[in-house]
Formats: sequence, C-alpha cells, structure tokens
Amino acid sequence: MSKRVPTSGKRIRDIGEFKLIDVLTAVVAGSQPGRLSLGIGDDAAVWRPSPGRHIVMSTDTMIEEEHFRLEWGDWKSLGHKALAVNLSDLAAMGARPRLALVSIGLTGSERDREIADLYRGMVALGDQFKTAVVGGDTTTSETAVMISITVLGEATSGPDSVMKRSSARAGDLIAVTGPLGLAAGGLEVLDQELRTLDGGPAMEEAFLRPKPRVREGRILARSGVRCAIDLSDGLLGDLPKVCSQSGLSAEIDELKIPVPLSIKWAFQDWIEVALRGGEDYELLFTVSPSVLARINRNFRRAGLRLPTVIGRMVDPGEAEPEVRLRMPSGQVEKLEPGAYAHWG
Repeated sequence: MSKRVPTSGKRIRDIGEFKLIDVLTAVVAGSQPGRLSLGIGDDAAVWRPSPGRHIVMSTDTMIEEEHFRLEWGDWKSLGHKALAVNLSDLAAMGARPRLALVSIGLTGSERDREIADLYRGMVALGDQFKTAVVGGDTTTSETAVMISITVLGEATSGPDSVMKRSSARAGDLIAVTGPLGLAAGGLEVLDQELRTLDGGPAMEEAFLRPKPRVREGRILARSGVRCAIDLSDGLLGDLPKVCSQSGLSAEIDELKIPVPLSIKWAFQDWIEVALRGGEDYELLFTVSPSVLARINRNFRRAGLRLPTVIGRMVDPGEAEPEVRLRMPSGQVEKLEPGAYAHWG
C-alpha cells in the first residue's frame, strides 16, 4: 500500500522532472517487494528472485520531437539508439543485459519497411551484447512516434557488487570511459545543418548511434568499482547525483576532461558543451587509487580505451555536496548543476 505523500498541487512543468521523481519514489516506497535489493534512484533496479540470483531492470522512453526527429537519420539508427540508451543503464550497474521488451506508438502513416528497419537496428545492437528482443506492445499514437523499451539483465554476483551512485568514498578518483561533448556537438550539427563542419560526421554518429559501454561496465564491476553512473544528462547533470547520494563533493580539473579537439575547434563555449551537453553515454565512476592500476590492466587486456581520471571525491565537511572546477589558472570555482531536464 502506497503511503500518503505531501504534494503541492503544482503543475508538472512547474516542479520539474527531478521533484516529480521524488514524489513518485515516496508514493511507491511502501509497495516494494522484500527481495528488491535496489529500487528507484539509480540507473536500474535490482531484484533478487531467489537466493544467488539478481535481475537488473531498466526502462526508457523516446518521443518524436522531444528526443529525436525522423528527418535526422534512418530508422535503423533510431532503433540502435533506442536500445543503446537502455543498455547504457545496465552498463552503469555492471550488469550483463539479456532481454528487451519494446513498446511502440505509431501514427499510422509510417511504412512497414520503416518499422522493420527500426527493429533491425535494435536486433543488430542486441546481437553485439547477446540481448534478445522478446516481445512488447504496439499501439496508436495520434501525433508522434513513441518508443519505450524495458531491458533485463543479470548481476555477475551478489547485490554488493552492483555499482551504485551512493557508493563513492572520500578520496576516490573520478574517471570517465571516453570523450565528452561529441553527442552534444552532433545535435548542433543536425539542428543547424552543419554537416560540412570539421569533425561533423563523427559528432553526428555519436548522437545518432551511441555506444553503450556494457563491456566496460562489467569489467569495472569485476575490478572492484562500486560507484558508477552513465552520462546521459551530461557531466553536470549526472555527477551531482553521485555527490548527493554519496554525501560528498567532487573537484574536477578542466585540463583533464577528455574533450575532442573537434569540439574545441567548433565551439567557442566548448567547456560548456562538454560539461552540460549530455547523451555521451560514457560511464563516470569513482575508484580508490589502489584499484585504478587493476582497472587499466583489465581494460588493456580487453583492448579497450583506458579511462581518463578527471578529478577526486572530497569530504564537504559541514557544507552541502557540490561540484567544483579547477581551471588552468589554478582557481577553483563552484559549478551549478545543470543539464537537460523535462518540463524546464
């Protein structure tokens, strides 16, 4: 039975996405099954159906004009991205994806070959990670195409090995698995029709066909990492979530943030593109310095790009957790959290 939760009666667009999540979390708190190891508040939920087994679950929805435009790419790429953003949530937990359920809302004007291509894009990506599309639903959507996917995966061992946002510790290094800003650059390329821009094709590819870091996530979890998040909302959209749930501040170094030269050349405000752009779907994780060498060894053996250390988690003392940026001059300034959010 859900408990009574104080509400304001305000419109959703006025309270914003994250306040709405807080309200809904409180509503469902009393209905959680006893074997739920991890519920709302992370990249995925973890359920223990029986001793020794842990199922990791996540869902995401994409709506035409809100998350994508059909004229920007082909249907296969759209299918790829729709599944990729879900697989990225499991990657952030260190889980092995297994199954996907796909629900789509169609206006009726789409052609059957287009929807077949949509699913071909999902299946091709799913095959890379041994993830099968096993069912779902189709329905009418009067004004826009809607794609909603639920993915299920398995944790490699017990719930303590699942990477969580709340598990950072003071002194941990902060690292990311790849470059930041390419996807945001790709959105700008598509929106402003800048396809002749130097580096434009790579930016466009990063936005339309993101690569979920499933292999990286599993290696991180096996190597002893306990805290991670996927960068869907940008560094300053997601790192503050780690700070809040861990009760720590983060200090990052501008010179260490892996921003491609193409982004620096193309955008005068390149640091804002890298910090707030979002949709990179790289993994951000925190790790003790003693574990980092093991991670690098395991990444080398797998033929993967080594993570880039960009900062450190620090004890905020009596202050509220915050994110600080160390600039090339040595000056340190507090950064306001901020990234894309629904309803303002």
